[in-house]
Amino acid sequence: MDSSLIRAFITMILIFVSLLFSVFLLTVKTKNKLSNRLMAFYFIIFAMHISVFAYAKYINVPYALDMLRDQIMLLAVPILFLYVVSCIYSDFKLQPKHALHFIPFILEVILYTPNFYLVSEEEKAQFYLDKYANPEPNISLVYGIIISIFYIVLMFRELRKYKLLLLENYSQTNNYNYKWLFQLVLVTTIVFGFATLKSIYKLYDPQPNGLDIIRVIMTLVLLVFLCWIVLKSLYNPELFRGIDTRHQLVKNIINSNGTEKTEQLDESIKALKSYMVNEEPFLDPTLGIKDLSEGLNMQPKDLSVLINHKIGKHFFDFINEYRIEKAMEILKNPTQKSLTILEILYEVGFNSKSSFNTAFKKHTGKTPTNYRKTS
Repeated sequence: MDSSLIRAFITMILIFVSLLFSVFLLTVKTKNKLSNRLMAFYFIIFAMHISVFAYAKYINVPYALDMLRDQIMLLAVPILFLYVVSCIYSDFKLQPKHALHFIPFILEVILYTPNFYLVSEEEKAQFYLDKYANPEPNISLVYGIIISIFYIVLMFRELRKYKLLLLENYSQTNNYNYKWLFQLVLVTTIVFGFATLKSIYKLYDPQPNGLDIIRVIMTLVLLVFLCWIVLKSLYNPELFRGIDTRHQLVKNIINSNGTEKTEQLDESIKALKSYMVNEEPFLDPTLGIKDLSEGLNMQPKDLSVLINHKIGKHFFDFINEYRIEKAMEILKNPTQKSLTILEILYEVGFNSKSSFNTAFKKHTGKTPTNYRKTS
C-alpha cells in the first residue's frame, strides 16, 4: 500500500480522536474548566496542524491558509505551558499579560509576510515549489526549535517548583497531579525530539521516499501519544487537583522575613513536637501545613520556615516520620498482630501502599513485613 495512504488513514484517526476529545473537554461538567479548555484548544491546534497529511494529495488549499496551518503550531507549546500552570495552581486565571504568549506565532507570520503573504498567488506557488531554497524555512526551523526548548524548560522549572511546594506544604503528594504533569511534559519533549529530527531531515534531504517513511512513523508516534493522553485523562477524572498560588517556597519567605531569636525558635520547636506527640494530627491523611498551623495557632508561613528551614526537613518528610514511628509501635505490639500492613498504613495516615513502603524503608532500612518479623 502507498505510504501516503497509510499516513492519510492514520491522520484521519488522529484528527477524529483529537476533535472528539476536544468536544468532551469543552462540554464535560468539571471544576477544572480553564485547564480543560486549554487542553481542548491544544488538541484543536494539533488536529489543524497535522491535517495536511490527510488532504495534501486530494484537496487544494489556498497557500496562505496552508502556511498558517503550519505556523499555528507555534501556539501549541505556549498553550501547553499555560495548561500545565493552570493544573498546578487551582486559582490560576488567564490575564491580559498571557497574551504575550501569542508573540512567537506573530513573529513567525511577520517573518513570512514580505516574501509570501504580500505577494501574488503565482509567487506563493513558486515559493512552495522552491520552499527550501528560501531563507525563511531555515530561519523558521531554528526559531521553532528555540521556542519549543524555551517553553519545555519553563514547564520543567514550574514542575520543579511545584514538587518543592508539595514537599514543603503537604503530607501526601500522591493526591496531586505532579506525576501526570511530569509524564505529559516528558512525553511531549520526546515527541518534539522526533518532530525536530523529521524537520531537519526534510530540510536537508527532501526526497519523497525516505520522507514518507519518516512521516508514517511520526504519525504513529503521535497516535500513541494522543491515545495515552486520552486514556490517562479518562481513567483519572480526579487527576487535576492543584495548589493555591499563594504558597511560597521557604527560601522566598526567609528572604522577606527577619530572623527569630534562638530562644523563641527553641520554644516553637518544642511546642510543635509536643503537639505532634500529644494530638497526633499526622493521622489525618490530608494534613497540610495550613491545617497544622491552625492547630498550633501559628501563621502557615512561620510554621513552614520552622519545619522546612529551622528543623531542616521537608514538611512531607517531617509528618511521615511521625506516621512511621506510629506504624512501628503498632508493628511491635503483639496485641495488634492481627492487623494487616494495609490496615496499619491507613490507620497511621498514609493512603498509598507504595508511599508507605518507601517511607518506611527510608526511615528504618527495612520493609514493614521484615520489621514486624524481627521486632
